[in-house]
Amino acid sequence: MGIAWKIWEGQKRLGPLSLLLPLLIVLLAGCAGKPWTTPVTDQEGLHVRQIFEEIQQRDAFCFCCMDAKVSFFWDGPGEDRSISGFLQLMLPSSVKFVVTNPLGQPLYAMVSNGHDFQSINTVLRQHTNGEISALMREYSIPAPLLSDDWGYWLMGRLHEQGASIEAIRQDEAGRGVWITMRYPAEEALAQSHLLLQLETNKLLTRILVDQQGKTIANLSYEYGAAQRDCVPVSRLTITELPYGSRLRVEFAEVLTEQVFSPARFRLKVPPGYEVQVLAGDRNGGSERED
Repeated sequence: MGIAWKIWEGQKRLGPLSLLLPLLIVLLAGCAGKPWTTPVTDQEGLHVRQIFEEIQQRDAFCFCCMDAKVSFFWDGPGEDRSISGFLQLMLPSSVKFVVTNPLGQPLYAMVSNGHDFQSINTVLRQHTNGEISALMREYSIPAPLLSDDWGYWLMGRLHEQGASIEAIRQDEAGRGVWITMRYPAEEALAQSHLLLQLETNKLLTRILVDQQGKTIANLSYEYGAAQRDCVPVSRLTITELPYGSRLRVEFAEVLTEQVFSPARFRLKVPPGYEVQVLAGDRNGGSERED
């Protein structure tokens, strides 16, 4: 049935937690109409650039870590799926996700530092580890996701290092302005189209575009209550997936005051567990080692 179903089929082998990172950033090709209209005036452009810089400065000093209950909802053709658990994030790209049973015992766990991953399936008594690049290739996730910035994308933060503003245009629905960013140093990601609501200084939408000009994701954000000057995301919706599929991530009981250490994003192999290694090769494939 295509890439979307290939991702879900992998659940039978690696378990749902090893699919967390691909699901969070399952940025697949799409072809939607452009939601912006005419360019802003030069004077308006200067004002927007000033606000943009202020938001970047604010986001740079916002919380680096987040602890929350999360639910993932995948709506696909003929079948919907969901999974809930506890998520911990540390910028730029470290993540830990745990699913427990009603007694609070872990069923699955996954951690990643943005480069490598580990997952534990307590039902199958399996420990899987390897390179994120190999995991992404395993499920046909495009190369632009192999970025250190995906944690910022998940949190709805502006972190456009090395990028330049290419265009500023009005939003077709009057929600704000669209800022097109160009990434000259990136090999795969070419542009981001950012919808900013100037009245609230919030990022409402981020559209990622690859080097071939194809949209690889449309991420829309909703926000909870402000924590000082920073507002955590309460819902992230990723659209423009094959066959009209979409992924929704809902956050609850968000905590942002704790600062995690890198050790939190490592898992020990439990005694007696089968160990699998997912390693990539130079040709872009992947292989398993038991």
